[in-house]
Amino acid sequence: KGGTGVSLNRDNASNVFVKKETKQEETKVDFVIPDTFVSLSRNIHAENYVKQVHSYDAYLSGLADIRYDFQRDRVVYLVKDGDKVVDATGRSLTNSKPKWLRYGNSRTPFTCGRFDRAWVVEDAPSCCSISNCVSGVALMGTSLLDSHIQVIQNYKKIFVALDKDATRKAVDIVRHLSNYVPTKLVVLKKDLKNMEKEERDDFINNYISR
Repeated sequence: KGGTGVSLNRDNASNVFVKKETKQEETKVDFVIPDTFVSLSRNIHAENYVKQVHSYDAYLSGLADIRYDFQRDRVVYLVKDGDKVVDATGRSLTNSKPKWLRYGNSRTPFTCGRFDRAWVVEDAPSCCSISNCVSGVALMGTSLLDSHIQVIQNYKKIFVALDKDATRKAVDIVRHLSNYVPTKLVVLKKDLKNMEKEERDDFINNYISR
């Protein structure tokens, strides 16, 4: 019972892993924007959320492509690799779980801004809120991946600004990124996306000028 009739040897064992890797490559497909993604202006609540978290200026200037998913009632930030859309992350407008939903399986971070200095943050709205002063790179979480590093190391200088409750994780990320690019820690007392523009700009410029 449970036997295969095939003896286990080095060649057979290695073939198991080869097949798994091949299967993963075959199932990897390009991200296709769902038909349920419509213009942000189609839903007043979605538009108000984007304004509330100070992402609206980035949206109007074309720095961020933000949509509304009417099927899931989520504000959606499209994740791009260059000009190509490779993923999307959506924020629930009804506080349904999960609060943030990753639509694809890309490990590409969300980026916003055209500056050579970047702030590494947790989410897409924080990323958009600072794009008038610095570029933003959103990990969409607190874990640093190799794919994140590939993007981050293209900037001249990095500031890691995670939420206050993730300060210890931020310190570890600073240490790791310092091997690739000059990196500093930013201690946040208030979420960047919740700061008013003048307060946020002063806070960022104070760190940059040090």
